[in-house]
Amino acid sequence: MTTQLDPRFVAALAQPDSIKIIATADADGTPRLVEHDSLHLDDDGRLVLLETDEHAPGNRNLVRSIWFDRKIAIHVRDTAGRHFRVLGKPYKALIAGPRFELHYRRLQAENPPLALSTVWLIDPQAPEDVPQDHHSSGGAAGRLPLIHLDRLARQ
Repeated sequence: MTTQLDPRFVAALAQPDSIKIIATADADGTPRLVEHDSLHLDDDGRLVLLETDEHAPGNRNLVRSIWFDRKIAIHVRDTAGRHFRVLGKPYKALIAGPRFELHYRRLQAENPPLALSTVWLIDPQAPEDVPQDHHSSGGAAGRLPLIHLDRLARQ
């Protein structure tokens, strides 16, 4: 069912101050990034996302992901600045039932103005290694070094 996740990713996901971003694609393939503080793991190892707006572009894109068997990307940055990425596939959208009601009641207790639209269950599929310096190419080993002309001019 689900992929074995890095314990560091699981710990980062559990931190309330971690930044959790979901990347989906619109109908025309345009990528969309949305920060979701509600993202967490359930006891089965699935990612759970609580969506409060059924008309939100991210919610529509998740529906499209189920219909057309598309993957999404999850990016988490923990409080220590480490980055983690996981690919996933939406498995199920809950809009009623006991599991939905459990999340609905908890959300109402924490923040009464919010309403719960959908409880998304997402199967994590492919964890990705993110280099410590995630802005580097990560694949420079065995390649000729690249030197930019502006750096040569300064020397």
